[in-house]
Order: sequence, then structure tokens, then C-alpha cells
Amino acid sequence: MAHSLEVREPLMDHELIEWLATLPTDLKIRGQEGKWLLKKAFEPHLPHDILYRPKMGFSVPLAQWLRGPLAERLKSAITGPRLAESGYFNPVRLRSMLEKHQSGQRDFSAPLWSLLMFDAFLKNAEKIS
Repeated sequence: MAHSLEVREPLMDHELIEWLATLPTDLKIRGQEGKWLLKKAFEPHLPHDILYRPKMGFSVPLAQWLRGPLAERLKSAITGPRLAESGYFNPVRLRSMLEKHQSGQRDFSAPLWSLLMFDAFLKNAEKIS
């Protein structure tokens, strides 16, 4: 859960959760199949391949966002003074990562996103102090 998006609004009703807690385990899990009772209840309403498909991840198109709508903001953060003046980063290396990412040569989306967020943190810290 620390690295994923979880959406379970219909199951957030506390009375439903309390009732589910009283059910025997064999109604919740059968063999390797979790959520057994829930899936059985929905069999008449949903196709089998939807109910029993493997768990699927949800990925954010971060690489494309950093090359598209966030490209200018990223460039401003990477080439701007805050990250360089922090003393934590090599500005030449940062520019190299940015150029390789923007050209499509490498996908540095994860570290570039972290740098963008750190730059935003530093900008916010400047306002506070």
C-alpha cells in the first residue's frame, strides 16, 4: 500500500466492515482465491474474466509528463539556483540527467520527480524562513 493506489470506497462503511469481521475465514478465502464471498456475490453481475483476473497495477505516465506538460517546470528546477545552492547535487550531473531524459535516451523520471519535489520543498522553506 505504500507504493500503490488503493480505491475501496464502497467497502469503507464501518457497519459492513464490522459484519465482515464476524464472517468465518473460509467465506473470505478459498484456496488461493481472496475476496471469495465478494466475488461470488458479483458473479451474476460481472464477467468471469473481470472478477478473476490477476491483480493489475496502476502506473502514472510520469516520464511523459516530465517531457510534456511539466518539462518547463522541471527544467527550471534542475537548472535553477535552489538545487545547486543546496550543496547536495552536482549541477553538471543534474543537467545531464535532464538532457538524457528529455531526449528519450534514458528514463530518469523517478529521480527527476524527486528532484522536482525537493526543489518545491526548498522553495516553500524559503517562504517560511
